[in-house]
Amino acid sequence: MEPMPPPIIEITGLALIPPGSTSRYGTNRLTVDTGDVIAIAADTPADSRHLLRVLATLEQPEKGNYRFNGTTVNLKRYRQCLAVKRRIGYVAADSTMISNRTLLENLLFTRFYYENDLTIDIDRTMAALCRDAGLFQNLNLRPSALSDRELLKAVTIREMGKAPEVMLIDRPENFMAPTTNNALFSHLQHMVRSGTAVVFISHNSEMSGLANRRLTLADGRISAGSVSRFGSSKQVMI
Repeated sequence: MEPMPPPIIEITGLALIPPGSTSRYGTNRLTVDTGDVIAIAADTPADSRHLLRVLATLEQPEKGNYRFNGTTVNLKRYRQCLAVKRRIGYVAADSTMISNRTLLENLLFTRFYYENDLTIDIDRTMAALCRDAGLFQNLNLRPSALSDRELLKAVTIREMGKAPEVMLIDRPENFMAPTTNNALFSHLQHMVRSGTAVVFISHNSEMSGLANRRLTLADGRISAGSVSRFGSSKQVMI
């Protein structure tokens, strides 16, 4: 029997103190595995967002050992985190684009960097998403020329285009319409079916319906619960 692969993300001895908050949350072990679709809930949205940013290696927890695919990551070392960020899709209000580069260059920046090739072009999947989102004709424009709505779509496409192992999304309903006829949401569903892990914060029922796990931050603890296909959940301490 082949050994089980390590979690995509594993944080042991985790302690969180969200900025500007007196709350403190902890757990012995938090994991995100292939195929997980995890909804985060907390007393305040800021606490949920802090956990999402810690998972994205954008913030350091008060305590905790972070591993990605079994390899320990020093969150204080920016260059070491870069290789991890490449495998993580992060879609949130603080996801930004490089202002003096075109939309096309922004979409391809990660590939430019890691493949060391400035001649590459977007692949069929990203091109199709750009067309469906009404962005294809704007690829040569800079971000400042796009509307706020177009920028939200562009950020989503950029992060999906990384072919990440895990997608972290703060309020997906702000970036895509969670309906079956929305190209971005349909692509997210395809990623889920393909085993891409997703961790999100949302009150939208269509998005919440994708979840098979739940993380709850309350009473100083981070609790994990499984979610059945009928919407009920069972919490366990982790």
